[in-house]
Amino acid sequence: MYSLCDLETFIAIVENQGVVAAAKAQGLSPATVSHRLSKLEKALSTVLLFRDSRRIRLSPAGELFYQRAGAILEALYDAEHQIGARGSAVTGLLRVTMPPWVFSKFVMPELGHFEQQYPDLKLDFMITDQFVNIVDDAQDVAIRVGQLADSNLLSRKLVSNSRIMCASPSYVEKYGLPRTVSDLKAHYWVCLPWQRQLKLNEGGQIVNYNARTRFTVSNSDNMTQAAIAGHGIAIKSYIAIKDDLAEGRLIEILPNSLVDADAPVWFLKPQNSLVTRKTEVFYEFMKSLFTEGTKT
Repeated sequence: MYSLCDLETFIAIVENQGVVAAAKAQGLSPATVSHRLSKLEKALSTVLLFRDSRRIRLSPAGELFYQRAGAILEALYDAEHQIGARGSAVTGLLRVTMPPWVFSKFVMPELGHFEQQYPDLKLDFMITDQFVNIVDDAQDVAIRVGQLADSNLLSRKLVSNSRIMCASPSYVEKYGLPRTVSDLKAHYWVCLPWQRQLKLNEGGQIVNYNARTRFTVSNSDNMTQAAIAGHGIAIKSYIAIKDDLAEGRLIEILPNSLVDADAPVWFLKPQNSLVTRKTEVFYEFMKSLFTEGTKT
């Protein structure tokens, strides 16, 4: 039978990407770490890790075991902490995915303070505007913007938010200010690739609109930069650009014309995930970055 130490060593091998690094992290010899891994695989009658001289790779069984065993260990550590049997440090690895603008505008400026508060917690960020399947991509937490379609996730709202249309003063000076939805036919857009089909409110009627683009860009921060540079009209989260609006770098276009403009920011976890201190302290951190009173 395997022990708790064997599980901890297996987790350390995965998170440190190798036996030698895991041995150093745990204060053990590489031989002891290898022995514990072999003992665990023998007890489970399965291969957990494929390894060669250069790298390790989880087997399908190892991937599943790593996810579930890691969550159980985290819950055990938290239980020990709550009864005073473990120190107060928050440890482990937390995998988080979020859009670029959330990371650059809100997280990065305050991340140093979070690191100082929880120096033993490792963060692995997947920064992308693409949809990320939390379970398939082995993410512990997702920060997502907009309406939620996946009911298999545990969700908590971080802040209210809405999407608006905007453009730079230089763009408006060159192409004019659209005053009706019909006027948009003469204008250019800067869009994320999946943003070109829009639903707009024209005189109380919902119309489908195909944005005319010179180019698309797959990063929301780059899209904001393109809009500020005058390349076209953009659809942006209000909280992402409120400083640009206040300082005159962008102008709101046709207020209240976007259908389904409501776009809250959410903190999401897999349905079957356990409550752990690392996810809770990260939730409190994310919650502290936003203030209510945003445009809705």
